[in-house]
Amino acid sequence: MGIIEDKIKEDLMQTIFADTANIYDFIESRFALEDEKRNELIAKLNEFNNDLSLLLKSSKLS
Repeated sequence: MGIIEDKIKEDLMQTIFADTANIYDFIESRFALEDEKRNELIAKLNEFNNDLSLLLKSSKLS
């Protein structure tokens, strides 16, 4: 079961990261962000990705 669970988690992480990139693209295309705000947005999205990655790595699928 470990290999299957790892594959599911990997696919889920790829989907989440792609969705996060889409969120960034959406915001970037619709709002005129100053460099400082753009950097804050990128930092928050990276933090979100890191937190989700840690959560997925430390949690068992049910």
